[in-house]
Amino acid sequence: MNMNIKIDDRPKVDLEPIEHVYIHRDTGANYKSVTTVLQMVEPHFDTQGVAEAIFRQKDDVKNPKYVGMDVDQILDCWQELNDTANEYGTHVHETIETYLLKHQLWYPEDELQKKVIAGYESLEVDEGIMMYPERIMFAEEYNLAGTADLVIDIDDTFFDIGDWKTNKAFNFWNPYGFETLLKPFDHLQNCQWSVYTLQLSTYAYMYELETGRKCRHIWIGYWEKEKETMRKIPIMYLKTEAKKLLEMYKYKTML
Repeated sequence: MNMNIKIDDRPKVDLEPIEHVYIHRDTGANYKSVTTVLQMVEPHFDTQGVAEAIFRQKDDVKNPKYVGMDVDQILDCWQELNDTANEYGTHVHETIETYLLKHQLWYPEDELQKKVIAGYESLEVDEGIMMYPERIMFAEEYNLAGTADLVIDIDDTFFDIGDWKTNKAFNFWNPYGFETLLKPFDHLQNCQWSVYTLQLSTYAYMYELETGRKCRHIWIGYWEKEKETMRKIPIMYLKTEAKKLLEMYKYKTML
């Protein structure tokens, strides 16, 4: 059991949760989030257009759950599903964060929380010398910030990055055809694995810039909702791509 678990007191940036903007406590400067920047390289999904296409389908080929719905009702249905998924994901994240910050001596009565904690334990995480749940990091040079679910200082040289994902699907390729991310990342397929790899690699690169440590390992703790189990998914450290993402954002904001 690692008792060296805490919220890091070094970053001087706070997250404003409603607008999802990071604000520097000393200067008042606003920092865009890494997840927002990632949207610049993801192909646009035409939600309105897809809803209209479903509405125009004949009832005998339409998904039964959409029969009788107009376009606005289809969009509302998707929004409700998204809100429910976000609430569920937040519950899982907060359960692990609380468990770690209470030094793994927290025993909730909620059955889902118990299963999530068991899922975390099943990963057999190398907890190193210090763990930082919900660790905020920022790069002043790029005017960007982000929150890693878990940063672990393995020793004085290396660190690991961990992240919790609860989405329904976790694809390693695009199931709807060969669609890639936008340039200059069009060598990566547009799928969860690619987007998460870019996201977590960027967090790792920012932590390297801040601390001088080296990234040893990145992984995702993927909570499978139907099975109520967790599995570890290794993630490549795409340091070159992470730096390119930051440089691309810096260049575009300077235009």
